[in-house]
Amino acid sequence: MGNGLVNDDYIKWDPKYKIGIPAIDEQHETLVRLCNEFYQSLLKNNNAENYRMLVKWALERCLNYAETHFQDEEKLMLASNFDGYKKHKKIHDAFTEKCKDIYADIDRLPASEAIKFAHFLYDWIHTHIAYEDRLYLPALVEFLKKKANK
Repeated sequence: MGNGLVNDDYIKWDPKYKIGIPAIDEQHETLVRLCNEFYQSLLKNNNAENYRMLVKWALERCLNYAETHFQDEEKLMLASNFDGYKKHKKIHDAFTEKCKDIYADIDRLPASEAIKFAHFLYDWIHTHIAYEDRLYLPALVEFLKKKANK
């Protein structure tokens, strides 16, 4: 987690997050970077107006990118007939809703709640990328092999 300096990464990118699909791995790495930008924006609390603007901007970028990433992942899951698609989509949808709720309340959100949300992002990335996203890999790998052999 670093030593608390503003430029420290809150979430360190770790090769264990790679699932072996280059496009998805790049998106995951970008999501980690955007979550770090959100966390760093929370630490740059030099005045209230600037703080809200920074936090809102960072969260907006994170949310927009997550939605794009989720759509890409879900297309791959559908194409490969992943039987856990509905469950995985529900997880994506719940994440998106939580982010949208935080974003809608950001102007009234105490800094302590924003920090709790950063912890939520941290935990979510560690469980989702490191575990949940690996569940659709066998179906996707099989689909890609079949496609390559046609």
